[in-house]
Amino acid sequence: MIIVTGTMEVAPGNEDQARENFTLAAEMCKSERGCIEYRFWQSLDRPTLFRVYEEWEDKDCLREHAEHPNFKAHAERMAPLGVSNRKLKMIEPDRIRDL
Repeated sequence: MIIVTGTMEVAPGNEDQARENFTLAAEMCKSERGCIEYRFWQSLDRPTLFRVYEEWEDKDCLREHAEHPNFKAHAERMAPLGVSNRKLKMIEPDRIRDL
C-alpha cells in the first residue's frame, strides 16, 4: 500500500470553493482502480489550510491516478484558488499491522 498525505493552502476567500472541489475529488477518485481511501480535511483554526490523505494499492495505481481525468479536472478546478504551501509526502510502508 502507498500512502500520500500532506497539506496545502488556498488564498483567503477561496475556502468554500476549495472545500467543494476537494469533496468532489474525493467522491470521484474513490471509483479509480486501486483507490482504498481518498479524503480531505479543512483546518478548524486555519480555514485556508487543507490536509489530504490517500491510500493506494500500489505505485501503478497511484501513477494511473496522476494521469486520470479526475485528477486533471481537480487540478484545473483548484488552479484559480491560489494554492500554495503544497507539502505532500508519499509513504511506502514495508509492513503494516493493525494495533
